[in-house]
Amino acid sequence: MHGAFAKIVRRSIRGSLGRFLAIIGIVALGCGFFAGLQMSGPDMRASADRYYDGTHLWDIRLLSTLGFSDDDVQRVRDIEGIADAMPSISTDAMMQMGDEQAAVRIALLPDGAQDGEQTDEVTVASDDDGYLNRLLLRDGRWPTAEDECVVSADTAAGEPHIGQTIHVLYGTDALDGTLDSREFTVVGTVSSSNYPYTVSFGSTTLGSGMIEQYLYAPRDAFAADAAYTEIYATVEGADAHESGSDDYEQTVTRVADRIERNTDDLAADRLDDVKRPLQQELDERRATYETERDAAMAQLEQTAQQLDVVAQSSPGSGQIAAARAQLEQQQDQTEREFADAEAQLTDAQAELDAMESPELYVLDRTQSEGAASYQGDSERMDSIADVFPAMFFLVAALVALTTMTRMVENERIEIGTYKALGYGTATIACKYLAYAAAASVTGAVIGIAVLSQVLPYIVMQAYAIIYAVPAPPLPLPIQPGAALLSGGLGVGVTLLCTWFAVVSSLRETPSRLMLPRPPKAGKRIVLEHVGPLWRRMSFSWKVTCRNIFRYKRRFLMTLIGISGCTALMLVGFGLHDSIWDIIDNQFGTIQHYNTVVSLDANATDEDLESVWRTLREHDATELTRVDVQNMQVAGTDDADPLAVQVIVPRKASALSDVITFRERVGHTPVAFDDDAVLVTEKAAATLGLHVGDELTLYRQDGMGNATGGGARARITGIVENYVGNMVYVGPEVWRQAAAQDDGMDTDLAYRTTYAVTPDGQRARDDLSAALREVPHLSTVGFSAISIDTYSTMLSSINLIVVVLIVSAAALAFIVLYNLTNINIGERVREIATLKVLGFTRGEVNAYIFREIAILSLVGDLFGLALGTWLEGFVITTVEVDVVMFGRIIHPLSYLYAFLLTLVFSGVVVLAMRGRLDKVDMVESLKSVD
Repeated sequence: MHGAFAKIVRRSIRGSLGRFLAIIGIVALGCGFFAGLQMSGPDMRASADRYYDGTHLWDIRLLSTLGFSDDDVQRVRDIEGIADAMPSISTDAMMQMGDEQAAVRIALLPDGAQDGEQTDEVTVASDDDGYLNRLLLRDGRWPTAEDECVVSADTAAGEPHIGQTIHVLYGTDALDGTLDSREFTVVGTVSSSNYPYTVSFGSTTLGSGMIEQYLYAPRDAFAADAAYTEIYATVEGADAHESGSDDYEQTVTRVADRIERNTDDLAADRLDDVKRPLQQELDERRATYETERDAAMAQLEQTAQQLDVVAQSSPGSGQIAAARAQLEQQQDQTEREFADAEAQLTDAQAELDAMESPELYVLDRTQSEGAASYQGDSERMDSIADVFPAMFFLVAALVALTTMTRMVENERIEIGTYKALGYGTATIACKYLAYAAAASVTGAVIGIAVLSQVLPYIVMQAYAIIYAVPAPPLPLPIQPGAALLSGGLGVGVTLLCTWFAVVSSLRETPSRLMLPRPPKAGKRIVLEHVGPLWRRMSFSWKVTCRNIFRYKRRFLMTLIGISGCTALMLVGFGLHDSIWDIIDNQFGTIQHYNTVVSLDANATDEDLESVWRTLREHDATELTRVDVQNMQVAGTDDADPLAVQVIVPRKASALSDVITFRERVGHTPVAFDDDAVLVTEKAAATLGLHVGDELTLYRQDGMGNATGGGARARITGIVENYVGNMVYVGPEVWRQAAAQDDGMDTDLAYRTTYAVTPDGQRARDDLSAALREVPHLSTVGFSAISIDTYSTMLSSINLIVVVLIVSAAALAFIVLYNLTNINIGERVREIATLKVLGFTRGEVNAYIFREIAILSLVGDLFGLALGTWLEGFVITTVEVDVVMFGRIIHPLSYLYAFLLTLVFSGVVVLAMRGRLDKVDMVESLKSVD
């Protein structure tokens, strides 16, 4: 029985190989795409966790406003749940590399770096368990001298190179007390798991507000008495869980909460550590003061006594009177000097007594910009994986239902015979379920095996452009849950459709099943009621229209299948448009200036005049002075403040000349004047702000936290912007708002200049060289460099776009081929009859394929509408925090998606012409009994 059953199934497969392969292909695409996308996010997170564990990345980071000492490090190590701790020193500075200036984070090279051994691409072995955030040496050697350093190997610009010299120009307030060296020679390049996000290595108050490079220098490069600025710690058992998972977060949070409860003790101990040597020094100074005062007063007393003795022996002497007067003056001066010293000591003691406990900050990886950004992007892939495969599975279900329904219809007589012989529904269905299972299981296995490797690899390679997280070697691990879910869905949908098709047929009696199904009765269609149009249509066109509406199931299947494929292709093309519109819109339509020149806080009016003079000498136009501050903005709800750049122009009208203020929808201009407060669209959406709402601007400290009481202002407009989060504030509003916070300046110096300068690398080099001669120059930035950076960053999506388009194209081809094949198979007798009636080859082809063309055209149009909605969802899902993607699909993208579907229809038509030619006219003469 089993042998006979297997033979029947094999015979069915051989007799309908095209149908069998179509099911394999559609299930492979559906299951593979679902599994591949579902595994992309987990594979990204697994790769990051592998990297973090291999380099012993910190779990908890502690910061203090008074820094830390070795004693503090030991206190942290002694906290229950802490595996180990490592102190570090870091400071932000502006550096110059050749002609470029950038904000850099200068950090202490860990002691264990030189002894660490890199065992693979992501693992550094070390005998020192306290060596955290282990560095991977990519090229060169470790620094040994105080003027040597290693820099990031993962920057988008690839600068600086080994052998290049870095000049530290200026830095934050803590720079002078932290760093001794001001010039470094690059001797090596490294990768750090502490900085996986290569677009920005962190936030700073310098330059553009982003850290563009990091470097590590030995201890001798830092001040001898410099305190540690941070302590990195690992948590016991945290490395057993995947970074970012619920188990990991719970493990780390328990220890972080324990540290939070001990912060008062840690702060008090740190304050005591700081005050103890200062108090000791002050006591020593007081003791010295008292000793010197007593000695001086004793000396003066002795001198006075000597003068008294001399005066007794020589009364009335003028010299003695003069000496006594001089002694009194000296005594008065000495008393004043000691009184001043006493006041200084008293003030110093008062200042020391008034010293408050430091603020301690306990951070975890969710507050690490790089780790949090990567985690967020991997979770965005999860959101995409929940949508795209649904379209594939929907189309797969329709194709499977159509295919198996046609197979059952072809074997009605055989099914009726089985039923007449007494076989039950389950027994009869076994053959078709086995057929469907063989095809769907084969397709699921092939699709999951291939695309679970290809898709995650492509996604990780795409994100590798902006994240320095090494991808694991192939083969990638297969997530059992995702594989079983995708395979189960693919096979289950196919079997369910097969069961539905068989059961639908078995509702009929055996006598009816043993006869071919009679053709559907013709019905009048809507077009027939449009007399003028219907009368002008040819006979073949009338038949085509009637057939389309006569077979409604075929119409719906084809319509849904083709529209789904077109929608997916449009999403691919639209995603490409939205990405590259960022650059075209931001640096063309919105932002007209292409050069930014900033001076530091010590600049004078003469320096500003020198900048303007230099710019004019190099043919610059549209010069506009502004003040740019990196701040935090909060809305009216409880959402966390958002880091923004606040831009205040010296003259409101001048800023409108170099920036177009308008709404994205409708391009309605937005007024900017002295009383305006404009928020960019992405920032407003993130904070839930609208026109008329009140926002609060906070100062930002060196750690990226909001400080101060804040300055409140009312929003007058939401404006289009694609790169960065900005708040444009009119000068009058700024003066009123800044008065609410004592730490804000109401009178700004406007040390930044926007300008439009000639394009070309040569012109930029000449201008940069001339501007470097201006005292107190801070930064010189060109839009061309920003465009290159964002082009590199955004190109990470191109590979994903290609995958979407290719997958959708393959799906479209399979759907069209299968539906056309079924359509021809259902109408063999009709085609043979047409040939007997004398229809030519071209007329027969037109009779059949005209329907395919019309259905493809209608499905194409529906697909464009569906794809527009789906692309909008994808765009808002994959957006990163500081970038807003374009919201418009270009007309050419609609045209490409539309034409590609028609091209696939044409290819299928050409491939099927041979099958029409093989239809034998004798078929039309066979009896239907």
